[in-house]
Amino acid sequence: MTPYLEIGGDYRQVLPGVHLVELPLPFSLGLVNVYLIRLSEGYMLVDCGMDTTACQEAMARAVEGIGCGWSGIRQVLVTHMHPDHAGLAYKVLEWSGAQLLMSAEEADLLAALAGAQGRIQPEHDLLVDGGVAPDMIANIEFAFAGIRKTMRSLTPDRRMAGGETIPAAAGTLEVLLLRGHSRGHLCLYGAERRVLFSGDQILQHITPNIGWQPDHDALGEFLASLDRLEALEIDLILPSHGAPFSGHREWIRETRRHHAERCAQIEAALAAEPKTAHELVGDLWNRKLSPFHHRFAVFEVMAHLEYLQQRERLGSRREDGALHWRLI
Repeated sequence: MTPYLEIGGDYRQVLPGVHLVELPLPFSLGLVNVYLIRLSEGYMLVDCGMDTTACQEAMARAVEGIGCGWSGIRQVLVTHMHPDHAGLAYKVLEWSGAQLLMSAEEADLLAALAGAQGRIQPEHDLLVDGGVAPDMIANIEFAFAGIRKTMRSLTPDRRMAGGETIPAAAGTLEVLLLRGHSRGHLCLYGAERRVLFSGDQILQHITPNIGWQPDHDALGEFLASLDRLEALEIDLILPSHGAPFSGHREWIRETRRHHAERCAQIEAALAAEPKTAHELVGDLWNRKLSPFHHRFAVFEVMAHLEYLQQRERLGSRREDGALHWRLI
């Protein structure tokens, strides 16, 4: 395994020419990792953290401590549009004058969400379809309205489609477009160092949230992305949350098992009678969830229901305004 080089503080070198920078988050994940990668000239920053004062201060300390300065950041690659990855990007781009690299899918989705006023209709309709009560929907939308205020539209200088290469001091990096956690999630793979900058597609101790996405089989796409990653030779995974680790094939096996078990739990819960996604959340989670987490749970269940429906294992019928799911 490639050695993990501890330096200390809010940033540390994990490979020659690659620094991991920990940025604080105002919710349960605690931290997001961003990476400064030395190029032949200057640095590439992978992700930017959230648009908070704490993130700005931690990023500024790292930039100064590493010695690259804001002007030394020549490229910013945003793995996906979630606010803990893209939120601070507009300021970093302003301070550095860097080029922005991002997938078209993520840039378009961010533009739609950042410019939205009031409810996001597809998400609202999904909660209604899921059988969530109107008062809970109102609480969910209130909880997420504050997060949406931190989202700003970004215009990429380069729209990445996967397959592009980026020369770096630690070896050439290939851009991988891997759907599932989001529509156009980007990872970076370095074959020479056998390293994967995994974003949220692979995380050490938790499985990435795979939630329903309009016109996408999100879980099917995520599992297909794991097939691609399993074929790669990887000694070091540099994730967006948690510590660097190894053993990607074992992680992939365990993650596939987790989703197979979740599908089996859903089918078992539907054996006696049809149920809504909201009712299935009550079967699968043995605790009361906050509106914030209940939204994620409903979307995760709906992604699994969509996956099972695509494979003709489930069907649905609309009753009382919600979708009731049943075994075929």
